[in-house]
Amino acid sequence: MISDLAGLIDLVPLPAIPAVLLALFFIAAELGFRYHRRFGGEGGAEDESQVLSTALLVLALLLGFTFSMALSRYDERRQLVVQEANDIGTAWLRAGLVAAPHGPALQNALADYARIRVTSPLPHETEKLARAAALRNRVWAITATAQATLDGPRATNLVSAVNAVLDTGTQREKAVAARVPGEVMLLLVIFACVACFLLGYMLDAHGHQHRFASGILFLLMGLTIMLILDLDRPADGAILVDQSAMEALVASLAPAGG
Repeated sequence: MISDLAGLIDLVPLPAIPAVLLALFFIAAELGFRYHRRFGGEGGAEDESQVLSTALLVLALLLGFTFSMALSRYDERRQLVVQEANDIGTAWLRAGLVAAPHGPALQNALADYARIRVTSPLPHETEKLARAAALRNRVWAITATAQATLDGPRATNLVSAVNAVLDTGTQREKAVAARVPGEVMLLLVIFACVACFLLGYMLDAHGHQHRFASGILFLLMGLTIMLILDLDRPADGAILVDQSAMEALVASLAPAGG
């Protein structure tokens, strides 16, 4: 049930996130207005303000922690692009030291692999993931044959370089698939709605609803959550991982791979 509700967040396009959240926050605040008018307690407005301050503080902590989580995952994806490009380039150069036919064959296999790795496959791209796995098996099979023709140090260097390529490829696929848990995002949205409800409740206790000022606050909250989702989604949105390192590598390997 909770997982199904959390999955609904991914169905909302990023540009629509602020508008959807703004509507939810206004509804929650309006419910707070009406609830206080009908069931307003005997406590003073000062007591209600303290409850609201506590709720907003916890919301700020949740926003900060979730933003930090999404940013760290984005940064990991970015670093792995550069690392994979470096690893493939190193393995390609070391394969050039292997005599024909194994050296050129390994270089061609690495060039083919680099082309499919320009963008790391997403979890739902099963065909692309299977192709990448097949190319990794091909690269390793050629390496196993090629290292038998080399002396100890050169064989070790070649195997180490190719092994780094395979390991980084797997790490990058896992990093792309890793997302901020949907349950965390759902809790964040729910808690933001609760804070808006309390804000409406407290403002009505003071006798002023301040819808314009509240709207600005709600919009900023919606934009912040949209930014978190933008960082967390690897394939869409305005904040995408720079793939230029892999693109430059593919361009440099094209003559050898052709």
